[in-house]
Amino acid sequence: MYHDGKGPNINEIQRAMFNSLHCSPSYWKCWKGGVVAKKMVRGTVENRYSCLSAFSYMIETLNVGSSYSIMVNNDSHRFMYYFLAFGACIKGFAHMKKVIVVDGTHLHGKYEGVLLSVVAQDTENHVNPISFCVVDKENDASCTFFFEKLKEIVVDEPNLCFIFDRHKSIANSIMNVYNHAHYGYRMKNLDENLRVNHHCGDYRYLYYNAAKAYSLEEFNIHFIEFKNKCPAAAIVLEYDINFEKWSRAHFPGNRYDVMTTNIAESLNIVS
Repeated sequence: MYHDGKGPNINEIQRAMFNSLHCSPSYWKCWKGGVVAKKMVRGTVENRYSCLSAFSYMIETLNVGSSYSIMVNNDSHRFMYYFLAFGACIKGFAHMKKVIVVDGTHLHGKYEGVLLSVVAQDTENHVNPISFCVVDKENDASCTFFFEKLKEIVVDEPNLCFIFDRHKSIANSIMNVYNHAHYGYRMKNLDENLRVNHHCGDYRYLYYNAAKAYSLEEFNIHFIEFKNKCPAAAIVLEYDINFEKWSRAHFPGNRYDVMTTNIAESLNIVS
């Protein structure tokens, strides 16, 4: 009954057991039997991790130019990180805006973990994934591994910039690995901070206007008005975070119209 890998639900198993064997096992026993059957058909989670090397070899063979890296613990020899970039995505980045959006999404399997991804857009706003990395959690070690591998396919240069959600480990890793690129924060993340911590919900539109302004003159008009309404929040934006991290007008590079991490979050939903 599990030839397709999916199999019947618990109620269908109970009916099948009654019709075939004339017995009525408990709901829990049928559920457990289904779990065992799925493992027999699909293989265990541990078995899938052991197949990573073979999987990566086939990816590299069928997708010329792909890049991958597997890191295991030196003592326990257990899986730690897995980095993968498809050849087509690597080639496609040459035609994208030099703005990379970084985001992570939590995995819900047996061993959990985090899937890190970096995404770019072309001039017509088509989303182009660049690379993926499975890690245990977002910390300095895992993010450094990710960006060191990313640097092998995305060159560090002054016109390159990263956008992310103010995660400290991501910021530390970018500064340590990419010495010439710039980075900024996603606009929505700061908006949530202003709303929750500074209660500026009624004046968030002024913050948005200032963040999206292209010229310094336009920025000053909106920010001064915001500062008059929410002086405490304005001090945080000006001195604690700094203008160049969230304002398009002050940003040292060119972040185009990429002000949030929506394109990466869209990819996370698909993943």
